[in-house]
Amino acid sequence: MSDKQKKASDAVRWMSFGDWQDGRVRSGAKAAIWISLLFAVSFIGLSLPAVLELPKEVAKGNNLILLVLLFPLVGVASFLYFIRSVAAWRKFGVTELVLNPVPGCIGGDFGGYVDVPIQWGSELKVYLTLNCLKSTTTGSGKNRSTNVKAVWQREGLATLSPAAKGTRCAFRFAIPDDVPESEKSSSNYHYWLLQMECALPGIDFKRNFTVPIFNNDVPQFSSLKAEYAKQSNPLSEAPEGTVKIIKTTNGLQFYYPWYRHAKMAIMLMIFGAVFAAIGHYIGKEDGSFIFPVVFGGFGILMACMGLYVIGNTLTTTVNREGIQTIRNIYGFRFQRKLLKDEIVGLEREINSQMQGGSNYQVFYSIIAHSKDKRKITIADTLEGSRLADFVEQRIRSVLKLGENESLLDDWSS
Repeated sequence: MSDKQKKASDAVRWMSFGDWQDGRVRSGAKAAIWISLLFAVSFIGLSLPAVLELPKEVAKGNNLILLVLLFPLVGVASFLYFIRSVAAWRKFGVTELVLNPVPGCIGGDFGGYVDVPIQWGSELKVYLTLNCLKSTTTGSGKNRSTNVKAVWQREGLATLSPAAKGTRCAFRFAIPDDVPESEKSSSNYHYWLLQMECALPGIDFKRNFTVPIFNNDVPQFSSLKAEYAKQSNPLSEAPEGTVKIIKTTNGLQFYYPWYRHAKMAIMLMIFGAVFAAIGHYIGKEDGSFIFPVVFGGFGILMACMGLYVIGNTLTTTVNREGIQTIRNIYGFRFQRKLLKDEIVGLEREINSQMQGGSNYQVFYSIIAHSKDKRKITIADTLEGSRLADFVEQRIRSVLKLGENESLLDDWSS
């Protein structure tokens, strides 16, 4: 195949799906309006007959029917989101992302700009998050479920400048060379999502764009004069309550306190208790066995996860000799040590994540690999790429490791 034929084939491939053929991508704001309205009408409408029968059923002693109230609550929440989405649409209108290069390139850049109707100012900040997501759908019909997980994420700030109708938000992301490219929607596929947020008086600016990022034989780079996301908003210190860094005589000590993710732990324990209580109540009411075991077992598992998250600390000491970690779980101490000469490299992993609507909170771990194939977790529950960058950079500076000094395929860093 000639170079001209190869270029034509690549063009056909990336233009064969997605609404981005002209190098412009519209946000999903308008679709979100109709989806939220559909959810509101569906959940409220379908549950209305059962809600109207509640007094009669409760009078008969059928307290199990109270679970029906969950459906109109979801419907009301969806309707409130619909109202907010309409107000945001009226305030900001259509927003288009202009790609540069077209499309985004694995091993090169993903870049572009968005003109937004927001008055430019030196204090204005537009936050960006680029996610590579994997969507997996299992089952069919009523048993159909879809799970979406982030496999790569990068945060940063847009480079802002005055525009004819407000502010131009330009950006560049350096894309690693071994992440998945955009794929057609199916039961198992990857896609890329760009999120833009800006805190404003009244309604905040929030837009999501499903964007094209593909492989190319020759890496493509952006011609925009914008900072790369990784360098645009680095942390100068760790957020309070995440990790405490202490200087030692010949290195650094990183202390991850038990309360670093108290919110996550409390949510897990609450959901676990609710699931366990529902399973117990249903089993008591109808005498069944399987339902209480499934619900109760899942609830107990979630509660135990919450207890672990809130009940463990990690202390990592990094110096010229190497790394030592002490994991303390409710008074039980687990110690591991790795000499510097034994370290092959550092690898960053996504070890957990939380989804709220279209926002993905990603928590990283940093793993040290040894010549004898050991893996030692030297940092965990680092929320977002900025905090992971901050901690990893300081670990590398003590160990005298360069950013790319590793024998591992560490694309996530």
